[in-house]
Amino acid sequence: MAITKIHAIKSTLSKAILYIENPDKTAGQALVSGYNTEPQTASFDFAITAAMAHKGKSFQNKKSGNLAYHLIQSFSPDDDVTPERAHELGRKLAMEFTEGKFEFVVATHIDKDSIHNHIIINAVSFYDYKKLRTVPYRTAQQIRSISDRLCMEAQLSVIKDPQQLGQLYPTYVQKKRTTSNRTEVRKKLNFCLERATNYAQFLQMAQELGISVCQRGKHMTYLPEDAGRAIRDTSLADTDKFTYTGLMERLEDNAAEQLFIHERIAKILPNVSTFADFAKLLQSEGVKIRVKKQSGQLLYKAVNLDGTWIPADALGDGFTLGGLETSMKSGLEGLDEGHGTPIADLYRELTTEYPQNCDTSVRLTARQICSAGKRGVLLQIQDANGNPAKLMMDNRHIHTTSDGTVTADIGAAFSYDIIYDDGTHGTIRGTDLIRQIDEENLTQPLIASLPADQIIAMSLRGVTVQLPQYGIERLFIPEHYVQRKVEQGSCAISLYPAWQYSYVPTGNEKTRKAISGADLAQSLGGVVQLSASESSLARRVANMERRAGIANAKELGKLLGDMADNGLHSVADFDKQISAYRREETKLRNEIAELRSKSKTYAATAHNLQVCHTYKSVWLEYASVPLTQRETFYKQNEAVLQTYSRAASQLDKIGISLGTEPEKVRQLVTETESRIADLIAALEIVRKTNRAIQEDKEKVEQIQSG
Repeated sequence: MAITKIHAIKSTLSKAILYIENPDKTAGQALVSGYNTEPQTASFDFAITAAMAHKGKSFQNKKSGNLAYHLIQSFSPDDDVTPERAHELGRKLAMEFTEGKFEFVVATHIDKDSIHNHIIINAVSFYDYKKLRTVPYRTAQQIRSISDRLCMEAQLSVIKDPQQLGQLYPTYVQKKRTTSNRTEVRKKLNFCLERATNYAQFLQMAQELGISVCQRGKHMTYLPEDAGRAIRDTSLADTDKFTYTGLMERLEDNAAEQLFIHERIAKILPNVSTFADFAKLLQSEGVKIRVKKQSGQLLYKAVNLDGTWIPADALGDGFTLGGLETSMKSGLEGLDEGHGTPIADLYRELTTEYPQNCDTSVRLTARQICSAGKRGVLLQIQDANGNPAKLMMDNRHIHTTSDGTVTADIGAAFSYDIIYDDGTHGTIRGTDLIRQIDEENLTQPLIASLPADQIIAMSLRGVTVQLPQYGIERLFIPEHYVQRKVEQGSCAISLYPAWQYSYVPTGNEKTRKAISGADLAQSLGGVVQLSASESSLARRVANMERRAGIANAKELGKLLGDMADNGLHSVADFDKQISAYRREETKLRNEIAELRSKSKTYAATAHNLQVCHTYKSVWLEYASVPLTQRETFYKQNEAVLQTYSRAASQLDKIGISLGTEPEKVRQLVTETESRIADLIAALEIVRKTNRAIQEDKEKVEQIQSG
């Protein structure tokens, strides 16, 4: 398996590229290649892309920030990998990570015992001139996951015998369920960095949240309250986000973005009377807004500045939802720019407590495990729509027992990155993943009988139970897991021990909580109280069965009507239609993939045309100087001339005239993206229709077998 690292390049980009392209390390540069750039002119090409992106923004003085990102992929000496194969894997890693929208250079070094790739990626996309966004630790984990999967697919460090898993992964040990100091410090600093516009304000906010900030030499340190030692800036992120330089750039950006947003709101506010009009007019001024559902928090984003989302409270109380309503009634004079709520209270009110560890252990079998390696296992799963996909599970979350049982720790509230066969990515919720694995492995559920006093409501969708003794006000169980017996007048539910069941807690707490199936079954069993009220439960069960019977009859009638309308008379007819929809799904997927490829080509073409338009005068001047002066002129303008020549050559290969307007080609990108969005919507309709037909087929099979 390969080890991966990533860090930002803020200066000396040309030196970094010269280092990785060293002929002594890359077999005379035979193991150097570029994507949408020539390695020899990569630093200049990166700068051109950044300059063009900067030119397209309405705010001219904003700093460009990171110039590039340097990714290192080091292969194990035990891996049977050739330099050429390693280089290919490096290109695949860079292409998948950037989605083919950023220029990059890959150089494979073979001067040491372990072969390793150096990949330098432009921080600005040639595709849409947006920045490459990274998230501390999450980006590094994403890169590692892609690299591990590619290595396993290339059969590097793959375990041939599944029994060897027990030798590589430790037996299960219960994890500490506490939030680390680094996680808490990072959350609080990010909260401050979303709002502060200068260093003094940042220090004050951090202090109010219980973090002492100190600059020692070239490093920043952060000391949380009641902590024994301070945390260094570089250990909080895989970029320089929390260094002094990173802080200052973010704060300067914040000041510019908040001023931009403030001015636009002040401009349009006197002309609107409703929030809908406000949002529409503000978007025309280059500012997007959105509201967080859970907290009702209003956020602003300056699109033209390629900025981040700015919380409304950072601008002042008058820019929040409540403040805007007051301002719309009273006019601009009513706009309150004060900050009435202390930052510590805001943090407690607005911060979501995300889970910090995986809370559920599920058993893995050959049904899920495609292959296994030293760094983890590759799982074959399905997304929420039933489409096959793969998921890389890190070995930190894989455990074995002495009898060879393999289990995975999965966070029910986490989102996991998955990849489809066509190379596109998606996500799956941990709770869906847990249920899918348990059902595939035919895990036996626990059966819990429900007394009448535990049932709040009973419908065709399922039952809602209550357990106030255990702090559960409402918990819903879908009909699929409900068992009603009219003869006994009883109602029971199937509970899977490892599943997390969401419930509304008693009291004034708004946030939903979760309880495992095993704990829920124990709680239900512990409060069973037989009483005369059981007769009322029997009546409710009988009533529900009658309603279910009527509903089933209606559903069966509808099913038979749909079958007649669509010419479906047997299970074989269903199979034909399912196959037809699958072919349609494959066709749409292929068309989407083809259009995505075309869109990237259009974007690269528009970029090359812009380069030629920008530097045509230099090329014409070079062509017009006397032969005796050309060599000198070329040396003075070497990077420009090489970049122009490369761009012109690329355009000539695809038959594009140098006189073509870049904006016309850029418009093709917009139109293609719109077409892709339409096809994705059509694909979703096909998937849903196919699932509905499969469900109807299952019902017909049940009727025929019954």
